[in-house]
Amino acid sequence: MMKKYPLEIQNVGSDTYAVMSKGHHDFDKFMREVRDHWDWPLGKPQHVWVKTVPCNTDQYKCYYNIVKAGTRGAWPATYSWEAYGDEQYQAA
Repeated sequence: MMKKYPLEIQNVGSDTYAVMSKGHHDFDKFMREVRDHWDWPLGKPQHVWVKTVPCNTDQYKCYYNIVKAGTRGAWPATYSWEAYGDEQYQAA
């Protein structure tokens, strides 16, 4: 059985707009929550698998790497990246 994660949006972009939440969430619900916090030009959300990798920088605690499903230590996430024009998310 897959673990359930609460919808908790995080800003994970550094020099680009990117947001994510652990877990595979409904795209429209995810984007409504995003829009409550940011008005950024974002693309259509995707369900991905992410692996957290620690780092030793002053700027970041860790890196989030998108990996293949089934990768050891990976967890599900709903992700949206910066996009423009026809690539931008439009609510149904």
